[in-house]
Amino acid sequence: MSNEFILILFCGAILIALIAFGVQGLPAPLPMLRLLLGLAYVLYVPGYTLQAALFPRADDLDGPERLALSFGLSVAVIPPLALLLDALPWGIRLWPIVIAEATLISLCSVVALLRRRRLPEEERFVPTLDVHLGDWWAAQTAASRLLYVILALALLGAGVAATAIIVTPKPGERLTEFYILGPEGLAENYPREAMVGFPVTVTVGIANHEGVPADYWVGAYCGTHLVGQIEPVHLEPEQVNERVLGFVPTQIGDNVRIDFYLYRDGGTEPYRSLHLWLKVKGGEGK
Repeated sequence: MSNEFILILFCGAILIALIAFGVQGLPAPLPMLRLLLGLAYVLYVPGYTLQAALFPRADDLDGPERLALSFGLSVAVIPPLALLLDALPWGIRLWPIVIAEATLISLCSVVALLRRRRLPEEERFVPTLDVHLGDWWAAQTAASRLLYVILALALLGAGVAATAIIVTPKPGERLTEFYILGPEGLAENYPREAMVGFPVTVTVGIANHEGVPADYWVGAYCGTHLVGQIEPVHLEPEQVNERVLGFVPTQIGDNVRIDFYLYRDGGTEPYRSLHLWLKVKGGEGK
């Protein structure tokens, strides 16, 4: 293939589409396709594009060296990306990860193409499938063979483990995510002080990972008193809903507990619960 980056772009677009639209209720091959593409675009493609940008000449590296370096660089770039995302407001979530990986792959692909075009055509690296494994293996030293075997076993083990995790769902994987966010949309800077009789607001999030549609309702309680609620919401599988919940504390104290109860499908017992501690002052600030 004269330009492998077209294939990388095409398969990347398919992966992003599968992530965006989900695979719930679609034929079984699609979840497996998303798994395989996801593994490739995490464990191989980033490193491949990076080494292609660093070594554009055909004689810089041989095929097996490029293969091993692609896996190694892909693993090496994951920690810096994770640290960068953790420092940004979006955090380490699905779409920030997808966007970060896509950006890295795109930048490295552009640099690799530009560097190749600056070289004479006969010096450019062009990936081919004409690999003589027998001759190549015979030319390796004992230490090199051992390293390649260890690498192959590690990749095989990682692939088998990831496949088993995906295709063997466990009961504990079906759950509803229930969380509270502060005023900046993050899990921090929650309200700490309030005045009795005056409203306080937080953002309540619900994510349906049950695998089936569900109806939810949230109530905020100060002791046994219902002090705030949100309207019932219907969520399809993998759907997320975040909305503002306002409540009015009815007790005064340094450690007033506000309980947030999530009810599912008309149940009378809380399905999930969270709580928030407040220092509540009287109407005159005492």
